Amino acid sequence: MASTSTSSSVVTLNVGGELFQTTAATLSRAGASSPLASLAPSSPNAPHFLDRDPRLFALILSFLRCGRVASPPPSSALLAEARHFALDGALLASLSPPSAFSPLSLRPAALLPLTGRVAPSVVAISPSSCTASLFAAHGGAVTSFDAALASRASVLTPLPTVDSLVAVSPALALAGARDFPGVHLCRFLGGAPATASEALSWPDSPSASVLSLATTAASEPASQWLFASFESARRNSSAVVAFDLNSLSPVVEIGRKEVFGADVEAAIPPTKLGWLAGHSLLLAAGSHSGPAGMVGDIRLWDVRASSTVPVWEVREKEDCFADVAASDSLSALFKVGAASGEVFMADLRRLSGDGSGIEPWVCIGDEQRAGAATASRRKDGNNCRVECYRSWVFVTHGADVEVWSQVELTSEAGKKKAMRRNWLGNGPSMITEGSVEGMMEKAKIVSWAFGGSRMALARVDQRSIEVWDSALGAVSVKL
Repeated sequence: MASTSTSSSVVTLNVGGELFQTTAATLSRAGASSPLASLAPSSPNAPHFLDRDPRLFALILSFLRCGRVASPPPSSALLAEARHFALDGALLASLSPPSAFSPLSLRPAALLPLTGRVAPSVVAISPSSCTASLFAAHGGAVTSFDAALASRASVLTPLPTVDSLVAVSPALALAGARDFPGVHLCRFLGGAPATASEALSWPDSPSASVLSLATTAASEPASQWLFASFESARRNSSAVVAFDLNSLSPVVEIGRKEVFGADVEAAIPPTKLGWLAGHSLLLAAGSHSGPAGMVGDIRLWDVRASSTVPVWEVREKEDCFADVAASDSLSALFKVGAASGEVFMADLRRLSGDGSGIEPWVCIGDEQRAGAATASRRKDGNNCRVECYRSWVFVTHGADVEVWSQVELTSEAGKKKAMRRNWLGNGPSMITEGSVEGMMEKAKIVSWAFGGSRMALARVDQRSIEVWDSALGAVSVKL
């Protein structure tokens, strides 16, 4: 039998003819401005009546209870119902579909403090096919925030630090480190304690460390693969291994390399992986800095084919990449030059073979500056990052973020497409008042992630995660 105190906190509602029971604490998560938060406890004999669709209300109540909508995915009807009940702005944003993402409408939405004394090293957001959760690695811990950013759970991995982190779902993240073995599975199962019990390793070198991770989870939920770039403990061999995340078994080994003697440049291991679902290609890139400067390899692999040769590869020497990313939507590769800090683009439709004889890159930034920086061997692009999300390309320069978008130009010769640059935070769309101002401290960005309508940032020496959201503009929330 329920205790008196428990019974006194139960709220009974009649929604469109169906009875629901919950607690006042659950309804209070809707936010102070929501009428749901003001509903007093009531008995089944005298329920609060709401003339609304009970199917949609059931989803909203489930969202308030556990912080995500498992099935079906959030819809415009559900978002409209959430607005009717005046749910808190962060809740509304987390229910917004990925199509609500607009980079020039990004606004600071939340500053999430992390426990401990270690600043976050990497962040990840679960695929947008479900209600996105946010993950952050700080030291050897991985913390998960639900889609509403209202609750969190943490797991301590066996790693002293985490360098690579990917989110497979709201309940599963994968973590690795450059100097420690194995890919560690971090499970967050609702109310159960979070765990990090299992680890995946390179079968031929179980002690190999992890340089980079990528998954197909966002595009192929029924057949999820993990790609892990491994390097042996002696630094003399490397390979990318694909794992089936349903069986946790290795499927195929890609691009194995062996170092013979001191010829390190002949076998540079991949430190950046990316999956192009629309092309079924895996991007694998790595660079090495030596006495003669930086050199790097970029390869595209067809992981479904039996061939051991990449479908395209190039050796980078002139203005070698500081970072590289691939865009399915734009059918292109993008890189930031380590010498110039400028952005370059390579059209995937024009790439073939070993890349010899044809310069794949076109500078979409300041071409004159790029040439001068290469000639003088500057390092303006060191620590710059590039990432592609939907139809946009994002680049970090220290503490700042620039975004590139494709625009259509009309002239007498006809229509053609070009890339245009904007800077986040330099326009009327930027909120700079109140508590948000503290999020604008100019500390270098060390990691970022995109998902749904959000962008998450981790900055050097700051023990918190910045969450920016483009859906906030639509819900008119004052922070």
